[in-house]
Amino acid sequence: MLFKKLGPSQLRAAADICTVRYYDGGQWVYEQGDNGRDFYILGIGEVELVLTRKDATTSVVGRITPGGHFGETSLLTGKPHALGARSVGDIALICFEKNLFEQALLSDRTIYQQMNLALAERLRVSFRDQADTAHSVRKTETREEDFENFLLLGGHDAKSEAEAKNKPSNAARRSQAAARKFAANLEPILLTGEKGTGKKFLAKQIHQQSQYAGGPYIEVELRQINQEHMPEKLFGTAQDAVPFAQARQSGILEQFSQGTVVLLHAELLSFPLQQKILQSMKSGSFRRSGSEEEVPMQARLIFVSDDSLTNLEHQDVFYAPLFSELRGQHYRVPSLCEHKRDLPRLIDYYLHRYSREYGKNIASISPDTLGILMNYDWPGNLPELQSVIQRAVMLAQSSQILSGQIILGLPKTEGKWEFNVLRIPGVKNFLRSHVFPVVPRFVIGLVIMATVAALLLGPSEAGRNIGMTLSWAIGWPLLFFSFFFLARTWCSVCTLALPGNLAQAVVKPDRPTPLFIKKYSGWIMAILCIAVLWVEMVWDAYSSPLLTATVILAVSAGSFIFSIFYKRRVWCRYLCPLGAINAIFAMPSVLELRANRHLCLNRCHEHSCFRGDDHHQSGCPMFRHPFLVDNNRDCIMCAECIKSCSNSSIHLNLRLTPEELWDLNTPRRADSFLIVSLGAIFFPFALHENFSTVASTVSGWLSPAMMQLPPFVVKSFIFFSLIGLFQLGYVIMVKLVAKYAAVEDKSLKPMLGYGFIPLILGCYLAVHFELFMAEAWRIWPNLQELFGLEPTYVPLRILSEDSTMVLQAITVCGGMLASFYAIYRIMARFRGERAFSSESLVLPYSFMVFLGGLSLYLI
Repeated sequence: MLFKKLGPSQLRAAADICTVRYYDGGQWVYEQGDNGRDFYILGIGEVELVLTRKDATTSVVGRITPGGHFGETSLLTGKPHALGARSVGDIALICFEKNLFEQALLSDRTIYQQMNLALAERLRVSFRDQADTAHSVRKTETREEDFENFLLLGGHDAKSEAEAKNKPSNAARRSQAAARKFAANLEPILLTGEKGTGKKFLAKQIHQQSQYAGGPYIEVELRQINQEHMPEKLFGTAQDAVPFAQARQSGILEQFSQGTVVLLHAELLSFPLQQKILQSMKSGSFRRSGSEEEVPMQARLIFVSDDSLTNLEHQDVFYAPLFSELRGQHYRVPSLCEHKRDLPRLIDYYLHRYSREYGKNIASISPDTLGILMNYDWPGNLPELQSVIQRAVMLAQSSQILSGQIILGLPKTEGKWEFNVLRIPGVKNFLRSHVFPVVPRFVIGLVIMATVAALLLGPSEAGRNIGMTLSWAIGWPLLFFSFFFLARTWCSVCTLALPGNLAQAVVKPDRPTPLFIKKYSGWIMAILCIAVLWVEMVWDAYSSPLLTATVILAVSAGSFIFSIFYKRRVWCRYLCPLGAINAIFAMPSVLELRANRHLCLNRCHEHSCFRGDDHHQSGCPMFRHPFLVDNNRDCIMCAECIKSCSNSSIHLNLRLTPEELWDLNTPRRADSFLIVSLGAIFFPFALHENFSTVASTVSGWLSPAMMQLPPFVVKSFIFFSLIGLFQLGYVIMVKLVAKYAAVEDKSLKPMLGYGFIPLILGCYLAVHFELFMAEAWRIWPNLQELFGLEPTYVPLRILSEDSTMVLQAITVCGGMLASFYAIYRIMARFRGERAFSSESLVLPYSFMVFLGGLSLYLI
């Protein structure tokens, strides 16, 4: 409004003096009582003006939409802000400092007149709203969500042959029938279902079809209301005689009389409050807090929860008589994967919506791309679909969406307690240069080549072979140390994939990764990882140079074969057994690579970090857009995105808390299987040379009952029995924990395993630390023997045994404490805002104490 009458030169002058700032959803632009420093114009998103009362309760008294301005009252009066301004979602603000606002904007006669008009209109609306607050009538308006709701529920009857071919799914028709059924009466309703399934859309549809369609409608987010103030918020307080005070003292149920009140996260209502709500529904009236006056109860209530009906019953969060009433008026809104037949219509809607928004002419989506979307399970439901199509439209260069522009997954928001090391010029210049990862890869490549040559051509005695020292006493421990300190950086400098990379430069394969490999990647990597560890321990690769060389060459051969047939690093992302260990143990690392998603969405148009460009044709070798990286599992820290990003969106963070262990959006059952298996494999690994002794003892126990078994059979029996025992124990533990915590074990099973990673990593680090301190000294006599000198094989520890044991104990105990916290956060995530019983932590904590104590005993 302020600038609509300005000419081009005036607009350019205003643009030159402003700054643009970005705020996350729920972040305060300024709080009530702050001194005014800036004048704001909203560019993207929505801002709500919030009044905070003396009792700390808050009310939203106004909203600013794109193009609107705020903050000028404080600047004009010189007084603190009377209201706070808070972002509803992610927003972009155009800001003018106080002196620029006064000297440049207000001095412009045109802007000054528009400002006066805006203030006068705002004052008029304020008086009108103040007078009408007692009625609080929020009319039902046509919004974008209504059309999404129309699509979700299947819309109206098909009027054309084309529409008839694309009929809504059975699930959509059931939702439509439920809306009609519930709209025919005014009884309270309970809607359940996963997040993002459209429960609010369905509630709005019920309201619009009911006899209260012309009345007010409100969605109350109970998580934002203090439990102590919730009764006053819903039922109001005793009325004062002061003019206009009644409107502020009326509760939601009174303000929205003859309308619909939707209570989001209804399980947060206290039992006394639920009892009062039930009594009000039955009697048809209620009393305000602190008043004996009866007020008619004429608001239709819709209770909404993200939990299932079964979980709500087991958790005992609903007052039993109220829950019985709601059972007859309950509907579970199906998840998006349950009505994929509606996907084409939803995709078409979002496609045209964002095409208009971004000024593009995208008319369709390619058949193979539609197949990808139809095969995806959509764990984030409608919000995830909306986000995926939005990003695809942004990436699109033609009139059709192609498969390469579809990026599936949910991004992680930026966390706290992090320091971006790219702020250090030396680090940033090193990672952006051609030195990294080429030079480290070249150096490590020479070391690996020399190691393999020594293993194949050197002495057969393990202690005298420098290749064995480099492999097991130095290389393997350093690899485990890098997991914690450098995440998956090892994979970026690993030269086992070098032959495949060189072959790709000649063959230039363009085949996409097979769907089977993508779908079952986690299980394939877990099985291959266990197989490699089985070979190492059962066949004693630690004393066999030839077997050690075979393992190294086998991994390199796998990379070479897949690099010939498929583009980028399919082997490293989906198949490599070493990559599987690295991916799991890199998750609690102190280092992470993340992207500033606000910059990616609002500033970036090339997306060369993912797609590649003239200078980086291949793009991300791991098929991951940095915007979507929310964990260390799939990022190898190759710095290609840092080199190609022109918006400085990429952050390389040192962090204190690995939030992905409890906030992971895409937990995999295969990961938990591998984590538990690594916990089982730790024991034969910790025994090391004594593993053969244990196998002989077990063989002696078995010999009376059966014939003498070969050592490798007995070792294999112990190896896989431990894995089976641990897996069985994990499944039983998850079922019991799920029962005590009143959550679904199907959801808990893939997630709980991530909480054990810090402890298991700590155990492996402790063993490898001892191995490095006790065996790394061999490198010097090995070199002497290699160059024809007389070697001196006298053991020389780098650190004393006592000092080593202290550091090992600190490592294991530190991992145990970190796992304690991770398990606690995982359980808190499943229980949400509700407190959970300590009984649900007893079993996992007991397992960790057992594993940690036994590990300390063995090491």
